[in-house]
Parts: sequence; C-alpha cells; structure tokens
Amino acid sequence: MFNRVRVRLVLLNAAVILLILSVLSSLVYFHMRYSLFYDSDEFILLAKNRLQANADWSELLQPGRQEPHQDETDSFLFWDSQGELVAQIPTGSFPEGKASGFFSKKDLGGDASYTVKVGNERYNVLQFPNNEHAPQSIAYVSIVRSLKDADATLRALLWDIAFSIAAGLVISVIAGLFLANRALIPIRQAWERQQRFVADASHELRTPTTVIHAQTEMMLHHPTHTIEQEGRSIASILRESKRMKRLLDDLLTLARNDSNQQQLDVATISLNELLLELAEQFRLLAVLKQIEIVTVLEGQLSMRGEETRIRQLLVILLDNALKFSQPSDRITLIGRTHANTVLITVQDTGIGIPEGDLPHIFDRFYRGDKARSRADGGTGLGLSIAQWIVQAHGGDIRVESKLKSGTKVDLIFKR
Repeated sequence: MFNRVRVRLVLLNAAVILLILSVLSSLVYFHMRYSLFYDSDEFILLAKNRLQANADWSELLQPGRQEPHQDETDSFLFWDSQGELVAQIPTGSFPEGKASGFFSKKDLGGDASYTVKVGNERYNVLQFPNNEHAPQSIAYVSIVRSLKDADATLRALLWDIAFSIAAGLVISVIAGLFLANRALIPIRQAWERQQRFVADASHELRTPTTVIHAQTEMMLHHPTHTIEQEGRSIASILRESKRMKRLLDDLLTLARNDSNQQQLDVATISLNELLLELAEQFRLLAVLKQIEIVTVLEGQLSMRGEETRIRQLLVILLDNALKFSQPSDRITLIGRTHANTVLITVQDTGIGIPEGDLPHIFDRFYRGDKARSRADGGTGLGLSIAQWIVQAHGGDIRVESKLKSGTKVDLIFKR
C-alpha cells in the first residue's frame, strides 16, 4: 500500500514540477521570441527612416557609393512596377533568383511587413512604395533583414529549455522520492499505531465478551435456577459489562481526540476545592488498604480549563497511585503556584515503575505488569487519556519513578 502511495506522490510531484517548468519555459521562450522580432522590426524601421532621409536616391544607387546604413544585416532591394529587381544595396547581396522571393504583390499600395523563408534561411521584410526622392524606374523598396541570428538564438534557447526541463524532471523525481519517504514516515507510524490500537482494542474487548458469553450459556443450561443460585455468574457478567463500558468510553474519548472532535468547555477552575474533594473521596478507599493520603495546598490555586476533564485527569492519577501502593504506603497530593504556572503533584511511595517501562507508560494499552493491571480492572488507556487532557490544556506532564521507591507525577499548567 505504501509503495503505491509513494509512487503516486512521486508522479504527482514530477507532474507538478513539469507543468511549472513548462509554463515558465514557455513564457521565457515567447518573451525572447517577441523581443528578438520586435528588435528586428525596429531596426528595419530605422533603416527605412535613414533611407528616406536621403534627398536623392540616384546617388545611392551609383556603383561604389556608401550604403545608407551601418547595420550589415540589412539589405535594400529596389523594384520596378513589374516587380523586377532594379538594384540592391549592398551590391550583390542576393542572386537575382533568390532576391525575387522577397517581393510581395500584396498590399502594393502601402507598407507591408512580413516574414519570408528563402532557401534555408528566414528573413524579416519591410516593403513600401517609392517616394518622391527615388528615380522613376523604382516603384518599390524592400528592406530585408536576416533572422539567422534570431533563429539560432531561439534554437539554442529551446535546447537549453529542453535540457532544463529534463534535468528538472530528474531532480524532481529524486526529490520526490526523498520527500515522499519523509512524508510517509508519520503516515506509516500513524498506520502502525492504528493497526496496533485496533488489535489491542480487539484483544481487550474479546476477554469480557468471552466471559459474558460463557456465563450466559452456563445460565441457559440451568433455566430453573434462581437468581441466588446464579448470583456468581450474574456478578461476573455485571463486572465484565462495566469493564467493557469503561473500555468503550476510553476508546471513544481517544477516537474523538484523534479526529479533533473533542472541544473543551473552558472556564476558571478553583483547584483548591477540587483537590480537597478528590482527596476526601479517595481517602475513603485508601483506608481499606491502610494507605495514607496527604494533601498539601499552597495558596489559592486556579486555572483556565474544563473542570470535568481536570477531574478525570486527577482521578486517573490518584487511582493509579492507589492501585500500586501497598499497606502503610503514602499518597501525597500537592498543589502550588510558581510564577505564572500551577503545579500539581501526585506522589506515592508504592511499588514504582521499572526503568524500562517509563518510555512507554503513555502508549495505549501498554502495561508493565499485564496480569496485575487486568486483575485490577485497568484498560491500559488511563495514562494515554491523562496525557491528552494535559496537552489539550496546553500543559505538561512529567513522570519520575524508581522501582520499589514510588512514583511522582508533575502536572504543569499555565494560570
């Protein structure tokens, strides 16, 4: 799949570069062509003006007379009323047979400007009627200017353009391959994460689904049993149903986050009240495990955010701290301000996290101790959701842990 995408990206990139080069090259070519032909027309007009500035053309036609122009690329052809060549300046510029190709019988009453190909060479020609200074034998005058240099310049430009387009195409393919590979890296990573996410989600959902299915079939085998007799099966179904619901809720939260559909209802949050309330709720659970919960609040704490999500974040962290603490351990909930930031710390003296697991704790469905986490009802999505909540509030989450010494989680938010 990625190979096809890479090829399409390269072809698209090459096509775009080819189109851009073709358009720019065409503009350069036609601009140069227009400039060369315009200059040729201007030089011919100047030659005409110099010719007509002479009072007596008879002197110009005398043998050995200096031509009335300085540009050696211009030639003057003089015709009679029948279109026969009378004279030419410079003398012998063209053979008579070749010279006849420059005379045009169209628009004989006025100036005519045209391009003609004689032999293998093209010429720019300006033909105009005789004026009062010319001998009576001369009816028309043609000023001929060779386009050999202009055509050579355009041919060279075309070769340069062709080479540039070919080189640009090769470079665009090479650059396209490089850019496509670079562009596909995050796509490939996202695809792999999605595949892994789907596989993990399927695996997590398979366990409760299997339990519910098995327990239900067992109950159907004993249709005469009372609720009391099937209480254990019903409790198992209820437990797995709750676990499945929690997993689906977490998956929906992450899916909405991935598709940018999650929007925060931002308001000012009084963190003092929230932290004290959550500490009291978890203190009731901690008593059963003989775990102490300590709250340390320094000053009035407040921040901008969505209270529901901040509450969810703290519940995830406190729940993890409680799960992985043992009797006589301590959980400390600290809130303080520093400059323009609010710092919330959840610290425990529990079993800690192995050093090798720390880089992966925010990965979805990652468990350091899979058996224990599943037994405790964990889905492996809690810290992923916690990280998203912190990032959605423009904050930062930092985790420090040492095996058998406890874990410290710092939450940093702007006030």
